[in-house]
Amino acid sequence: MKNFFKALARFPYNSSSSTPAPIQEEPLTPLKPEESRVLFRQALTDAVEGGWKIEIENELDAVLSKKPTFNWFGSLVGFVILLFIYFPFALFLLVVVIIRGVTRRDVTRKIWIDDKGRVQRR
Repeated sequence: MKNFFKALARFPYNSSSSTPAPIQEEPLTPLKPEESRVLFRQALTDAVEGGWKIEIENELDAVLSKKPTFNWFGSLVGFVILLFIYFPFALFLLVVVIIRGVTRRDVTRKIWIDDKGRVQRR
C-alpha cells in the first residue's frame, strides 16, 4: 500500500487537465560510500523494527527473513462449520491446517543500496 501512495505522489493534482503531469526529476548523482552506509543502516533498522531477522549482512546489502502470519482463528472457524456439515472433511481440513501451520517457510527479502543511493528490495 505504501508504494501505491508513492506512485500517486509522482503525479500532482492539476484541476485544469484530466491527465496528471509527471514531475520532472533531477538525475541522481552517485553518493559517497559513507552516505550509502548511513542510508543502508537506516533502511536495515526500519526493516528489523518491522519484524524482519537479519540472516546475512554485508557492507551495503543484507538478506532478511521472517515467518509469515497464519490465520489460526479463521481456520478454526472453518473447521467448526465443516464439523457440523461433513465430519470426515472437517478432520481432513484439521490435519491440513496443522501441517500448513507447523511447516510454513520463512519469507526472505534482499535489501541493498544501489550506486545512486536508492534502497532496493527484492
